Amino acid sequence: MGRIIHTLLTAENRLSQRDLADRAGVSARTIRNYRNRLEAFDLIWVDENGYRLALSFQTTSERRDSVVPTVLEENQTLLDAADVFLETILPPDRYGDPNDPLGSALFWPPDPSRLLDNPTVDPWLRLAVALTATESPRNNRTVQMGPPLEQQALSGTADMN
Repeated sequence: MGRIIHTLLTAENRLSQRDLADRAGVSARTIRNYRNRLEAFDLIWVDENGYRLALSFQTTSERRDSVVPTVLEENQTLLDAADVFLETILPPDRYGDPNDPLGSALFWPPDPSRLLDNPTVDPWLRLAVALTATESPRNNRTVQMGPPLEQQALSGTADMN
């Protein structure tokens, strides 16, 4: 997927599926495999003229135009993004099924953060977190800088006076 995005980032106009595959060094099948997922997050737009990233081209004609993914224009939530994404990867009978490991994330009460445990969905959901400006549903790691501090109880310092 990274090659596809990179190629679209450097394109100056829409690319046909074949041109995109050739420039990205991937097969046309790879383009088709990722298309629905990239469209679900509104990262790409596809029409009869080809594929384009949902950002302005780096040309003088579009440089000042505001072309951004819809998820950045609207008040999208992580649940909204997970909902649209699961709709693209799950068959209808699994979507929203309380007994399905993925679909149950949408069942009441919805909890899209549970999808982070699934290796197929996790990278896409992390992308949704970034696009929707949602705080990470996982606890962030605490990092301690420098040497460990040696401390004494305050009661031990009173004897030194």
